[in-house]
Amino acid sequence: MSTIESFNPSAWLRPPHIQTLLPRLVFRCRQWYGQWETFALNDGDFIELCWHPHATPDSQRPLVVLFHGLEGSVDSPYIWQTMEELAEHGIDSVVMHFRGCGKTPINRLPRAYHSGDIGDPTAVIVALRERYPNRSIHTIGFSLGGNMLVQLMSTELADVLTSAAVCCAPLDLMSCSKRIDRGFSRLYRKYLLTPLKQKFTIKQQRGMFKDCTQLNSLDVNKMTSFLEFDDKVTAPLHGFSDVEDYYHRASGKQFLKQIRKPTLIVHANDDPFLGPDVVPHIDEMNPHVTYEKHPHGGHMGFINYQHRFYSWLPTRLVNWVSEKEAEQL
Repeated sequence: MSTIESFNPSAWLRPPHIQTLLPRLVFRCRQWYGQWETFALNDGDFIELCWHPHATPDSQRPLVVLFHGLEGSVDSPYIWQTMEELAEHGIDSVVMHFRGCGKTPINRLPRAYHSGDIGDPTAVIVALRERYPNRSIHTIGFSLGGNMLVQLMSTELADVLTSAAVCCAPLDLMSCSKRIDRGFSRLYRKYLLTPLKQKFTIKQQRGMFKDCTQLNSLDVNKMTSFLEFDDKVTAPLHGFSDVEDYYHRASGKQFLKQIRKPTLIVHANDDPFLGPDVVPHIDEMNPHVTYEKHPHGGHMGFINYQHRFYSWLPTRLVNWVSEKEAEQL
């Protein structure tokens, strides 16, 4: 286990809920609009990409593809801060929004996205590889996007990538679903579950589930847990038999041993979203995996203070990308 560049916040910033909540409270809103691109998918649906405005499409600079967490977007502080940090180091970046998470909140098809959905990211990376054959491409995934990225890095697609970084990923979904049902973490559960239920209800009202009686008549407003929502909505909507089948097949930890390219995994030991089973044993990884578990950081926090609040995580990620890029030279 790596202890390089350990995150050590001031004592008053160490409580995990302070770390988790603080980014949304202290960081300004994103000050740049970005270059938006609608990306057509083969099933007739679409997703939206947002490029950092300093990205240069005709350059040979390294390119980083970012994948956000559940109901995240380019407006999530961990996304735009990392994109800004990359730009300062001469690295281009683009964030792929999962279906319904970009500027357009309702996608065209009944289906949405889930923790093991590598189809859309695969399509984007293949397209970018064809578009920019001479660029090196790195990937960074946060939370749900990180769990997905672990699985993607175990496939042949990883061969066209230079590296990956995975942050605060729920690598054991059942463990995390139970964890977020406890104590103060239930506040986060409500925050994340509410927009999922709202989007599902809008699709119901638009008749998008008319061919599926089970989903068309479902009342999601009464649901209070991810376990129930994933069992009644996420699993059947995306081809899983039930929530246990979904959580088993989509959990990223089982793919760590098959990872094919250098992959950094960053966890905080006090993450209020993640259950204990997300931590892999040494024999569940391979030499391509660099695992860091920091005592503090919360979920997507890693905030410190020195004359001002700042986020430690983007610097760690950019350093990783820079190191892996240098190794290619």
